Amino acid sequence: MVQALLNGFGLAMVYVLVALGLTLIFSILEIINFAHGEFYMLGGYVTYYAYALFGLNYFATLVLAIVTVGLAGVVAERLIFHDLRGRALNAFIVSLGLLWVMQAGAQLAFGVLDKPVPSAFSGVVRAFGLVMSVERLVVSGSAIVLIVGRAMRAVAQDPDAAALQGVNIDAVSALGFGVGCALAGGAGGLLAPLFAVSPAMGALPVVKAFIIIIVGGMGSLPGAVLGGLLLGAVEGLGALFMGSAAVSILGFLMVIVVLLVRPRGLVGGA
Repeated sequence: MVQALLNGFGLAMVYVLVALGLTLIFSILEIINFAHGEFYMLGGYVTYYAYALFGLNYFATLVLAIVTVGLAGVVAERLIFHDLRGRALNAFIVSLGLLWVMQAGAQLAFGVLDKPVPSAFSGVVRAFGLVMSVERLVVSGSAIVLIVGRAMRAVAQDPDAAALQGVNIDAVSALGFGVGCALAGGAGGLLAPLFAVSPAMGALPVVKAFIIIIVGGMGSLPGAVLGGLLLGAVEGLGALFMGSAAVSILGFLMVIVVLLVRPRGLVGGA
């Protein structure tokens, strides 16, 4: 059981990075970016070309993926989402359009076939009867939650008060959107050696991220971490007792149960 929990937590922590990016964007701009998985996909392609093709150091590649996708997020906020802050329905429709545009653009630019990324690390670590590959251990360790700046938290809590204190809301919104996308890009770079890179690779992580933030509570950064831990536990134990085929439904069952008891999530407001 402990081994199953360890396996579940290892992958869930990377999905938490995607969920934290979604949560950060929602808390600052009050919009849900349904194209978030495509920024994850972009991080995967940066890793494929920089690491697999050009031989750049893996950790340098990871930094490059984070920076590249973060800058892409800033551009997206400036050009697309800047005037949609607080207009959830309009942003929802626009982000769906952006999702299809980015997927189609990836197919045209990179092709439709899966692209494998070689493993950056080999071997396994054994301790206390538990076994984990070095690669998954590095991925899990690299997926530590990043600290959000004070200005971002101020805008997320009260944009008007932040503006009165001299915080440039437009700049912080662009930076917050960029950081949110950068987290997704970093997650894509972390999981690229574990899964093949493809134009549709963002679908599963963004579904997992939505499960995490709904269970934890929309707009809550601690809730996203808690939701990720719960999802990892549920899927890890589910794979042990029910088999891998049943794991895909367990997250949705968890969402139903949590929302019946806590409609705004475990850490959501009243």
